[in-house]
Amino acid sequence: MTPKQFEELAAHWTRAQRTVAAFVRTIINDFHNSEEVLQRVAVTLVRKYEQYDPQRPFVAWAIGCARYEALAFMRELGNERLLFDNTLVEQIAETYEQSDRDQSPLSQFLDECVEELDGRSRQAIQLRYEGNLKTANIAREMNISDGAARMLLSRARTLLRKCVESRSQKWRDSQ
Repeated sequence: MTPKQFEELAAHWTRAQRTVAAFVRTIINDFHNSEEVLQRVAVTLVRKYEQYDPQRPFVAWAIGCARYEALAFMRELGNERLLFDNTLVEQIAETYEQSDRDQSPLSQFLDECVEELDGRSRQAIQLRYEGNLKTANIAREMNISDGAARMLLSRARTLLRKCVESRSQKWRDSQ
């Protein structure tokens, strides 16, 4: 890779990373696993950058790589099933690609959906993602068991995913 290509890739990745990370976190339920997949995506993009067609949006290409890396990672874990079926993963990918093009209000939807959560669920989500606390620390902070904290976060994420998907679909239908 030439220095010029490296600079181009760095600029593309800087702009695309948040969207790709959000996509990966949507389809991989576990935060640590999604971070691992995101790192693999970054490495893949560096390795394959010479194959990138600049006529195509970079985010679309990066999300395509992310889908492949997520599937490969889940196979390595012995779990070929993602959180969603392939059709829904494709729709989610299209949503993220489109959101990059037209600045769809996904983050606004997420903020609204977080506000709709009940108090304990909202607190757990905020401690996890705003406070960057691990599950054990969330459990201590909320005075609940580790298992209860994991279950609370899992259920809250499911509610958030459904809420954001619903709002996104309504938004797309209105466009």
